[in-house]
Amino acid sequence: MLQHVVIVTDTLSVDGGSAKVALGSALALAERGLQVTVFAAAGQPSDELAACCNVRVISTGQGESLASRNRLRGALRGLWNRTASVKMNALLATLDPQQTVVHVHSWTKALSSSVVASILRAKFPLVLTLHEYFTVCPTGCLYLHRDRKVCTLRPMSLACITKDCDSRSYAFKLYRVLRGWIQQYAGRIPSGVGNFITVSQFSQLVLEPLLPVRRFHPVANPVDAAHGPRSVAESNAGFVFVGRLSAEKGGLLLAEAAKLAGVEVTFVGDGPERAAIERANPQATVTGWVDRDSVLTHLRAARALVVPSLWYETLGLVVLEAAALGTPAIVPRDTAPADLVRSGETGLSFARGDVLELAAQLRRLKDDALVGRMSRATYDTFWSNPSTMNAHIGRLLTTYEDVLGVPSGLKNIRYHNEPSAVSA
Repeated sequence: MLQHVVIVTDTLSVDGGSAKVALGSALALAERGLQVTVFAAAGQPSDELAACCNVRVISTGQGESLASRNRLRGALRGLWNRTASVKMNALLATLDPQQTVVHVHSWTKALSSSVVASILRAKFPLVLTLHEYFTVCPTGCLYLHRDRKVCTLRPMSLACITKDCDSRSYAFKLYRVLRGWIQQYAGRIPSGVGNFITVSQFSQLVLEPLLPVRRFHPVANPVDAAHGPRSVAESNAGFVFVGRLSAEKGGLLLAEAAKLAGVEVTFVGDGPERAAIERANPQATVTGWVDRDSVLTHLRAARALVVPSLWYETLGLVVLEAAALGTPAIVPRDTAPADLVRSGETGLSFARGDVLELAAQLRRLKDDALVGRMSRATYDTFWSNPSTMNAHIGRLLTTYEDVLGVPSGLKNIRYHNEPSAVSA
């Protein structure tokens, strides 16, 4: 019988999607009566997490490896974190593998693959969520930053190793290759992992040919959304981008397309491409990083969300956050966000990287009647079967039961299905 879940995440701070899902699910699982241990290396637990009686937090207190003051020591710890491994061994020694599932969300920033090796040695039921592509790709994104296009090379092949594709430098790419090699052979990722959670059909199809024959469990990430009135998108003037302003996110592409189309655009976020975006489109608004309430305000005030990603992505959660408000989306074909949009009904699609087609789609949405139909359709589609935390936990518990191999005694919980994914 399932009694205990160990959530493994690099950080206790919500610094991205994987940490948000990991920490949110820890609290929700504890509310269902399970004992939960959150195992991390960086950050401080939120007041809510620290106060939850069914949650225990274990942290190595090390911080992110490459942010260490001693750069050499930090780099070595990033390859193999012995302290984390020792603490994981001590934790598992107190738990029963017949009543416990270990769920790994992230490990590359601080914990390293040493913790997964410890879990596998102790023979605990293990499931790993594929939030990124780090299980196979040394840079985690299957993207050639120098060429600004998706990578089709076999990960960790000679062609991959010799390709200068990292966003920082080729020297850093080689460090990541070394980390990937250690991960494969000492950490046993992915070869030792028998169960993977996929967050979208698209990312699963990308990863299946690159992973050993293993079991995949589809569990969509939850959306933190309140069921309020629909945003009247057809009355709004401009378009919005939400996220990091980095090359693979395609912000520069959107800036150029918006200028060509003669439409207003707001970039909610910050990053290394901010200056280039502002040069390409001086009329664009760049807010920098803002809090969650402000993000929702910008989404509600937009005619449409634009996700111009040049890389595959794994889900595109912001598309669902916008849909909950009634804001349609423009997304690239052949990316994970396209799973969430019915082109022509709940949004539009364009060829990834094609500035002219993106500009044409922005122009199409100058039509108030079209935007209104899409806004109503995306709002109704989302709320007909929302990706709530309750639905997420139901799917997680089903997966944990499967991984553990025995009934958990939690069959009375009402399970919800994720929204159907329709490719554009």
